[in-house]
Amino acid sequence: MNFLQIFTQKIKKANKIAIFTHKDSDHDTICSAVALKDIIKQMGKNSVIFVDKKPSESILKFVSKEKFLTTSDEIFDVAICVDCSNIKRLSDDNLKVFLSATETFNLDHHQDNSFFAKYNHVQKGWSSCCEVIYFLFKDVIKLNKYLASTLYTGLFMDCGAFTYSSTTDKTHECASALLKFAPKIKEKFFACFGVLGQEEFLITQRAFQSVKFYLNNQVAISVLMTKDFQECGVPREKGKFIVSYLQNVAGVKISINISEDGKNEWRISLRTTSDEVDLSNIAHRFNGGGHKRASGCTLKGDIKKVVNALIKECKRELEK
Repeated sequence: MNFLQIFTQKIKKANKIAIFTHKDSDHDTICSAVALKDIIKQMGKNSVIFVDKKPSESILKFVSKEKFLTTSDEIFDVAICVDCSNIKRLSDDNLKVFLSATETFNLDHHQDNSFFAKYNHVQKGWSSCCEVIYFLFKDVIKLNKYLASTLYTGLFMDCGAFTYSSTTDKTHECASALLKFAPKIKEKFFACFGVLGQEEFLITQRAFQSVKFYLNNQVAISVLMTKDFQECGVPREKGKFIVSYLQNVAGVKISINISEDGKNEWRISLRTTSDEVDLSNIAHRFNGGGHKRASGCTLKGDIKKVVNALIKECKRELEK
């Protein structure tokens, strides 16, 4: 049997089904989970979605009706991990639940996927996990407005609005099919991301003011502290988008945003437009993950040591 046949068979036999997302969830992992939940519903079964914490407001705008769990004492018949390259990218609580399941599945698109589940369907290098899910199930499901909108959102965000090198003819084929069922989804994107609020402008302004350049201006780093988010009235998630601006500065091969996420704890977002750099290599050295051009991780310690550690790894990657 192929993967789809095995998946369908196990789902139909299961009573308890759980879907898992990676830590510090982005649009693709949440949308993949929500879409898969809808697909499993079409198979006549219910499922629940596990996250490490409540998704950001920008994600919830697209999946506002969904409920998410962070932990459970239940043992599930089937556990499915989406958009996750390595089992270490699950939170500790979610990992315990995932490993206790009778059958485990892994749906992903990352180049460095470790095939950690019993059954793995990994399309390395594809634009998004949502694209993987669409092509896996397209012949056995019925698209509806909500499912199509959800899949399109994850795809759109993870391929950088069709600008990343992972965008292919299959990506556009998928997007075209989804837009037939959700033609107004692009208007929602403009409302969410095309209009910059006063608070978002202020945090972006602070991020620009903090920027410093390193390694002959090949690396640009911005730092946002907790007080910056508090004084601007925005959540931490708003700060990571600064890297999308910095990567377009002439000469910059690696752009980094460091956002304070607790005492001596920092969330790192890395971006590049350079074909010479693989950011996932840097993220992996800090137990993070992601893609060649977009990755992230978490570091602990004094901010100066964090910056120095990042510069050291950037130098190592650039010299390759």
